[in-house]
Amino acid sequence: MITEPRGVHLLCGSATNADLPDNSLDGVFTDPPYFGNVQYAELMDFCYVWVRKLVSPENPIFQLRSTRNPDELTGNITMDRGLDHFTHGLSAVFQNMAKALKPGRPMAFTYHHNKLEAYHPVIVAILDAGLTCSASIPCPAEMGASIHISGTGSSIVDTVFVCRSTGTIPRKWLAESPEQIAALVLDDLDKLKIGGLKPTRGDIRCIIYGHLARLAVWRLRMTWDKAQPASAKLAVVAMEMGSGHTLESIEDHLKEAYLNAPQLQQYDYVHENRTSYGGVDDEISF
Repeated sequence: MITEPRGVHLLCGSATNADLPDNSLDGVFTDPPYFGNVQYAELMDFCYVWVRKLVSPENPIFQLRSTRNPDELTGNITMDRGLDHFTHGLSAVFQNMAKALKPGRPMAFTYHHNKLEAYHPVIVAILDAGLTCSASIPCPAEMGASIHISGTGSSIVDTVFVCRSTGTIPRKWLAESPEQIAALVLDDLDKLKIGGLKPTRGDIRCIIYGHLARLAVWRLRMTWDKAQPASAKLAVVAMEMGSGHTLESIEDHLKEAYLNAPQLQQYDYVHENRTSYGGVDDEISF
């Protein structure tokens, strides 16, 4: 039996200009920065001073005295990095990865934020890459006991956005009313509870934001003009999100599920029993 040789190709550099052949990837799976939630370089500097001592001094990557970089994709008021900067960089990464994806193969990433406007760059990046968000799936991301989360109204639930250039999407996921969106959220909450998670109001908010972002991509995809500057594209997304259903209108339809949810995060653990997934859905091609 002759097996095809396989290997691993590791790149250390920016994903915005990584040299990847067109139609060469079976999937892209990533975890981009959550805008202004964590300043990664500022945290890494603490470790960097020690790591530099373990690496050869000839390595050019570790000759810098700090990990700070003006192109870092995080929001940072003191460094004048706002939504435009985040949008431009995230869009460049998504476009580069989408170009390397085989048709219909997934680009999946996780994201959550307390503010809806922080989802606008994500929507722009997906649309600029010529992708459609075929699924938005909530997933526990960290413990409620995390130092920067515990005792706050923040969320520990990420949305896993699955994006493709072509494929199908269940018809029922294309919700058009607050009541229909609330029904999707209730279904998500039931599945999270099976895994042992007790969603807070902050978790529910981020789950709603995930669905709103996915639906905005669906509505804007046919008329999108990626040639516009980042500020203009953000304005288009903001107008679309502003003309849609509000967070409060969806929460009203959640009723007891929202009112009975804890307001603050508290320590708990998450586990999931084995169960079967899937089923036949009425799907729409894109």
